[in-house]
Amino acid sequence: MPFEYHFPKMFYYRDGLLAVPEHEAARAAALALRDELPRSSRANLYTTYGSVANVLERAELAPLRLALQDEILLCLEKLETRAGQRAVVSDAWISISSHGNFERMHTHGGAYLSGVYYIQAGPDCGKIGFEQLDDNLWASRRTAPENWNSVSFEAVEGRLILFNSQVPHHVSQNMGATERIALSFNVALV
Repeated sequence: MPFEYHFPKMFYYRDGLLAVPEHEAARAAALALRDELPRSSRANLYTTYGSVANVLERAELAPLRLALQDEILLCLEKLETRAGQRAVVSDAWISISSHGNFERMHTHGGAYLSGVYYIQAGPDCGKIGFEQLDDNLWASRRTAPENWNSVSFEAVEGRLILFNSQVPHHVSQNMGATERIALSFNVALV
């Protein structure tokens, strides 16, 4: 009796996306935003979400924008996206998460891919976790990765993670002393 596996989800990550000078420029740009733009209503989170449509359009983040374009194209090719589809970063925002911050489970409706680039991360600053919520194999003892219904990735400074926007995900609580600074973004096909 054959077994077949279908409906795979792709998770892509790359460490060391930017050279050190460009990465440090991105960190400086993220920290400058906190001074330039109004603060978030949450005491342990600063975010530009909702206040700037796309922070990647800022000149000081151009090296990051260009590097992301190459990685997005690589993912589209691996996903066998139809030829002629053009990908654009539809929105992007910076989040600075202090000790105690976390993000609840959510998806990014209307996007094709989503991503996060860790501008700053330290020990115990939280993982990004993904779950397959429509799975009924709760009693299994899954040891084979293709049977897992959850996966998580460490927040590592300089790491890019790209994923299907419809996969539910969350960020665990920052229990470290270092602020987690992340650029998050959505990709649309036009």
